[in-house]
Amino acid sequence: MGPQLPSARGPAPSASPAEVGVIVAGAGSGSRLGRGSKALVRLNGRTLLARALELFLSLEEVGRVVVVGPPGQLDQVRREIAAFRSERPVEVCEGGETRQQSVRAGLALLEGCEYVLVHDAARPLASPALVRRVLAATRQAGAAIPGMPLRDAVKRVEGHWLVESLDRSRLVLAQTPQGFRYQVLEQAHFQAADAGLVGDDDAQLVAAAGHAVAVVEGEPANVKLTTPEDLVVVEALLRDREATPDGPGAPEASSREAGREVTGG
Repeated sequence: MGPQLPSARGPAPSASPAEVGVIVAGAGSGSRLGRGSKALVRLNGRTLLARALELFLSLEEVGRVVVVGPPGQLDQVRREIAAFRSERPVEVCEGGETRQQSVRAGLALLEGCEYVLVHDAARPLASPALVRRVLAATRQAGAAIPGMPLRDAVKRVEGHWLVESLDRSRLVLAQTPQGFRYQVLEQAHFQAADAGLVGDDDAQLVAAAGHAVAVVEGEPANVKLTTPEDLVVVEALLRDREATPDGPGAPEASSREAGREVTGG
């Protein structure tokens, strides 16, 4: 049995769009994937970045978006953004040498937001329901992430030797989007920079700064594209989802929603 995760399935508290900003972390080089910047990889006809933009610009809760793009490819990032003709602000900044530096750069452009969602562009299958679940928990707790229980037994090893069997009921696989009150995330990044702490994700920095982080139910399909093996899985999931006209993430449904909420069409 995995840990009992709060579902936050009830109606989310209302949020003014001006309060909620999104950082799309898309500056990674994609060295393990071997196809250049992951945010600009095309799967089933569209880039991962386009899918992330479509997701967040379809949500009325979101007021501002910052795309942290790969150095040297910001023009291509801007072309992807321009295709949406969004009435809401979508800004671009160049990523740093690490994901942590990239998020901090994006955070500086969202000053004035009360809440910030940080999402990996390399996760193209996150749903609107997941975003709203994380946002609802963030508004309640100040920091929240989605997590998936582990199914397999987990072992700690040294070299090729088993050292310890871990209690998987106390472990989750962390996903994005991760949500934070702006001041909580900003302070965590400042403290991490001062301490020389490099975290795997923003939740690690926030927890290290002493702030509790809520965990809500993640999504099995919210896979992160990292290796060529992931590519096969993610592309198959996208084809299946986008072939279903009324299914979550279907191009027709998403385009209609984006047209209503973003362009006023």
